[in-house]
Amino acid sequence: MKFWFLIITLILGGTAIAVLSDANDIEPYRKYSSEKHDMRIINSGMASLYARVDMIRRAKKTIDLESYIFNTDKSGKIILKELAAAAKRGVKVRVLVDKFFGVFKLDEYYAQELKKHNVDVRYYNASSIFQFSTFQSRNHRKLMVADGKEAITGGRNIADEYFDLSKDYNFLDRDATIQGEIVQTMSDSFEKFWDSPLTQIPGEVEPPSKNSHIGESYNDHQYRMELRRHEDKVKDASLALAPDEEHDKILEFAMKEGKEMFLSNGKYECPEVAFASDKEGAGFLERLKPKKYDKNYRHLRREIMNWMEAKAKTDEEMIFDTPYFLNNSVSDKISQLLTERRSKISVMTNSLASSDAIPVATVFRDTIRKFTPFKNFKAFIFKGKYPKETKLMDEEMEHATWGTHSKSVVFNNDSFMVGSFNLDNRSSFYNTELSIFCSGSEALTNDVKNNIKSRMDNSHGLDSEGEVEDECEDFHQKGLGPLKKALYWLLKVPSHLMQSLL
Repeated sequence: MKFWFLIITLILGGTAIAVLSDANDIEPYRKYSSEKHDMRIINSGMASLYARVDMIRRAKKTIDLESYIFNTDKSGKIILKELAAAAKRGVKVRVLVDKFFGVFKLDEYYAQELKKHNVDVRYYNASSIFQFSTFQSRNHRKLMVADGKEAITGGRNIADEYFDLSKDYNFLDRDATIQGEIVQTMSDSFEKFWDSPLTQIPGEVEPPSKNSHIGESYNDHQYRMELRRHEDKVKDASLALAPDEEHDKILEFAMKEGKEMFLSNGKYECPEVAFASDKEGAGFLERLKPKKYDKNYRHLRREIMNWMEAKAKTDEEMIFDTPYFLNNSVSDKISQLLTERRSKISVMTNSLASSDAIPVATVFRDTIRKFTPFKNFKAFIFKGKYPKETKLMDEEMEHATWGTHSKSVVFNNDSFMVGSFNLDNRSSFYNTELSIFCSGSEALTNDVKNNIKSRMDNSHGLDSEGEVEDECEDFHQKGLGPLKKALYWLLKVPSHLMQSLL
């Protein structure tokens, strides 16, 4: 029996290693490179803001920025002003934002104002909620590429809570900078999304007319209200690029303290690098044929599972850092490794106290109990408190709720992934995602692993029953307000019924 197990393991291992080679490249959605690349891990939000501003300022020809969320708050306006300044000196600047109504902020008013400053904006997937299947296909990728030579990617959107600037809620996240030949592939993938049939060029905004678009006349009161709303939006958009003392203070802090935190993790060479992204453009018709849809569009989840298969070592820990941990194809692979390989696996994720996604929290408890009985599995849920791993501009932010938003996997002692992929059904089946993979660098892997371990120190460990080891109170209820407790129980049944959409 042991002989056949060894033979099967060798066959699977050999297949997986072949998959990691360049023989299976599907450019620009999947690229493997054995050339050395310079990489740096960014764990601090303020350091990540510095990295983006610095890259924009050094760009000479092009800047392509892609984000699921692009808020028009303090950090968003800082980035917009830097982009406009780059465009003014002759850099070609393009911004691609997902147009999901629940998070969409960089609207046509801002797009029109930015166009005056030679910043080109487009929107991905403006489908209405009634186009149910296509509506689900959100662009969840996060990417910025400068001159086709260097890039930043990871879990951070453009919003204050991703850069340690919110007094209410902040995300602990992770990015990576990368320089080398694979950046051109990342840039080419941006081009595909930019030119996708699902991408929309913003329309011109005009003041309201007394005759509405359906031919009915506004009364005077309605007209004045619509006109005032239009004028307010025009004003808000025009002020986005105006000088602002508060923005200047944040920028000064980022360029000094953020730079220091940025440099605290060194730049190291990675000898083997891979990039993987899901394909753009999937809609209702594509999903009618699930096998074809999976083969043609869902590249990233296969890449993650291939790396898990190829890199898993029984004597080395595999670590997942994810805001959500739900049943999906990747968690099924984790179960397989636990059972067949006796792999040592740890998961770092959110508790209800640290999460802003209550429906996910209601499903998580049942999911995690399937894994905690394994002696070689360990789960940690973040407490939601400021972890003191980063310098803050204002001590009030220490009292905010903090939650993990990182999307990283440490496969073994010298290989890892950083990207936008959550361990949930949305990332596995619906959203388009991307990630960068590195193998052969213990230094870079340690910068990821050590940071995850420090966050685990600010977390509760779960026992074999899925309960908090060091607390007698239910971890879903501890330290929560009455509203969040009520929503947890109110949403429990519908969340379980609709968990395929979570």
